Amino acid sequence: MLTNELLETKYRAQRALAEQSGDDLQAYAQHVHRIVRDVERKHGLKFRYWPGKKAASLPDKVAKSGDRGTATRA
Repeated sequence: MLTNELLETKYRAQRALAEQSGDDLQAYAQHVHRIVRDVERKHGLKFRYWPGKKAASLPDKVAKSGDRGTATRA
């Protein structure tokens, strides 16, 4: 597998989050969500997510919208 310093940093962060959450997916998601909110506040950003209720239709929406979940300045 090809790797570089940036990917190694990403993998370390993912492993640390998994250890903190005890390999519980819901706890992992809560940790990540909290980190995202902290980054938004710190840098004045607002990340946009797909609505959870329409997750089943996500591939169609992605193909139509072209929006890739970008961040915008708040």
